[in-house]
Amino acid sequence: MSQSGLSGVTLGVLAEQVGMSKSGLFAHFRSKEDIQIELLEHMDRVGRASFIEPAMSAREGLPRLQKLVGGWFGWARRAGLPGGCPVAAGLFEFDDIEGPVRDKLLAMESQWRAFLTGLVRSAITHGHFRRDLDVEQFVWELCGIYLGHHAAHRFLRSQDADRRAHTAFAALVDRAKRDSR
Repeated sequence: MSQSGLSGVTLGVLAEQVGMSKSGLFAHFRSKEDIQIELLEHMDRVGRASFIEPAMSAREGLPRLQKLVGGWFGWARRAGLPGGCPVAAGLFEFDDIEGPVRDKLLAMESQWRAFLTGLVRSAITHGHFRRDLDVEQFVWELCGIYLGHHAAHRFLRSQDADRRAHTAFAALVDRAKRDSR
């Protein structure tokens, strides 16, 4: 899934990878869409363990946001997913394909952005960011940095993708701290 996308996951390949027959695997799921949704849920669990849960040990506010972002950029590679983040790829793979898989991706992305919004609001509450910060704009730009990092790393194979993403995030944080006058 990491390399071939959700559409590239076939019952044959998946059955081979988990050591089951295609019919045995299909008995557990009603459709290919059910398999794709379960794979997305599995990726959610892997991501939580890889970078979300460790970030929650950091001090609230900006330190927690910084630890989260430090783990988020490049998390898939560190988790052993050579093709990058399946959810990020799925946003483009299913952007025009209506159905339960797109609905699942939309729900995951909405929950993620709500989580990031909460972390940014916490940074404001703790005095790390200015009070008049446009939180939704901050989250929008942060997600754009992540998607830019994903494209630069995966498609362009840029050796400096990590550095550039962290530089962009530092500039975003700096702007969020400055007085808007």
